[in-house]
Amino acid sequence: MPKSQKTRSPAKKSASSRGRTSSAKRPARSTRRKSRSASRKKIFAVIIILAAIAVSWGTFHYYKGKKAFVKHSCFRRQGEVTTTILGVLFQEGFSRNNVTWQSYGIETVFTLKAGEKKAQKVYRALIKELRCRYKNLEIKKNNHDVIRIYCGKRVTHKLAFVKPPTFIPYTEGKPENKIVPIAPVKPAGGKVIKVAIVIDDIGYDLSIARDLLSLPVPITLSIFPFAPHSREIAREARTKKHEILMHLPMEPEGYPGKGKDPGPGALYVKMCRKDVEKQLIADLNRIPEVCGINNHMGSRFTCDPKGMRAVMEVLKKRKKIFLDSRTITKSIGSKMAREAGIPTASRDVFLDNTRDVKKIRQQLDHLVEIAKRKGYGIGIGHPHRATYLALKKAIPEYRKAGVKFVYITSLTR
Repeated sequence: MPKSQKTRSPAKKSASSRGRTSSAKRPARSTRRKSRSASRKKIFAVIIILAAIAVSWGTFHYYKGKKAFVKHSCFRRQGEVTTTILGVLFQEGFSRNNVTWQSYGIETVFTLKAGEKKAQKVYRALIKELRCRYKNLEIKKNNHDVIRIYCGKRVTHKLAFVKPPTFIPYTEGKPENKIVPIAPVKPAGGKVIKVAIVIDDIGYDLSIARDLLSLPVPITLSIFPFAPHSREIAREARTKKHEILMHLPMEPEGYPGKGKDPGPGALYVKMCRKDVEKQLIADLNRIPEVCGINNHMGSRFTCDPKGMRAVMEVLKKRKKIFLDSRTITKSIGSKMAREAGIPTASRDVFLDNTRDVKKIRQQLDHLVEIAKRKGYGIGIGHPHRATYLALKKAIPEYRKAGVKFVYITSLTR
């Protein structure tokens, strides 16, 4: 055999052996890689599971401890907190005649007959007393002289300050202030002259609301959704078969300036459609007995087509009316209601811009004159003692003259 062949054969043999060796090694490497990746995945999965368990355990014990803390320190001692508040009030000079309180579930609402200065003084005294005893309580005061006491995120106590009504005697007996009785109403075409009286801002003073409900003619009360006595007044009004409206807070021009806060449950221009609908539904659910709404403030919101359109969608579904208080002449409230097919009307006269019985009577006379011309008139007043006295004295004269007092729903179109 030639040498070349002898030298080639071992080379081929070694090459083939190397090929077999390399081919045998390749599966071993891939197997190791697969096992490594599988082990890494298992370790990563175990880490994730352990982290999830740790987070769940920590969250559970945190909220469990937090709830237990809140329950122990606030809700279980709510009666003690109420007693402490009463002690502070009596130390500040309040008596049983000008302090009333009532519990609604876990919330206790105090109504106090006092002005702004007294509210500020009570606020400072409560901070000093309650924070010393209950470190987890939070005390806040808004521009409407309402103090709220929070335990966690829940309101447990609310103090609403209502200014004592100023008593202004009716001046009909004095010669210099004598009011001449109105002339008999002679409506054109034999139609009956109708007048609707709506009283706004109801819910903070229970006694004046009951006085207004006792008048011998239909009076429509417009009630704040979140006032201390809103639900109680609404129940009494419906028991006496009176119609009631919701006095819905809306954003005014100049908000958020001083004195421009519309109050709890308000609608704002910055809200999207869903937020407007959600807030309005929550407000209506507070007082389901209402037949409709009228705006509190709202000089800006009632000029916003987007927001008012969302309001009308909810009112149409709930079959409620809309009374435009017309706090601004550019209001599009009635227009939007008519476009949506909702019964609506607009205010003609504000009765009591001043708390003077004589001037309120003059505004009532003006309302009757408007009613003579167009067949009906709508006047809006407020729960002032002077307004109640003016109505009580004037109503018999108007009825003798042929004026018919009606609820607001009979004048909506």
